[in-house]
Amino acid sequence: MRIEKKVNDIVERCVTDRLDLNIPHLSYMFSVHIMYNHIDSAYLSKRGIDIIALKMQDPFKMWHAFCHEAGHMFLHCTNQTNMPPAFNMKQEAEAKRFALLLMMPEKLILQHELYEAQEVANYFNVPIDMALQRIEMLIEQTRITTFN
Repeated sequence: MRIEKKVNDIVERCVTDRLDLNIPHLSYMFSVHIMYNHIDSAYLSKRGIDIIALKMQDPFKMWHAFCHEAGHMFLHCTNQTNMPPAFNMKQEAEAKRFALLLMMPEKLILQHELYEAQEVANYFNVPIDMALQRIEMLIEQTRITTFN
């Protein structure tokens, strides 16, 4: 639940509606520099400056990559080139989860009563498979909360 809490805290501070879910706004709010390139997307920190490198491609893919790399920025303080493969896989899974949560914040889903995957997909302009994953995450979160 730490990833959900982290994203919910970020959303509470930075997002009032879906129009705030974009690279320029969030990069400003996160004080992160964006470096566009033609090679790859990545997060790095140089001399205390956070940088998200984004591969120039389809705008949705860039948005998804930004959210994924923001996950690394907020959750991880390691250099993946020096870590064991299993540890890197764990960090990639966490960044993937972070991206889904940030792209489709719980606050907005509940505020707009988006109960169906198609509603979530339409509202956030994401593919239906991503919306289904997000709905499944909310259901699982409810199950965990209910049994504790």
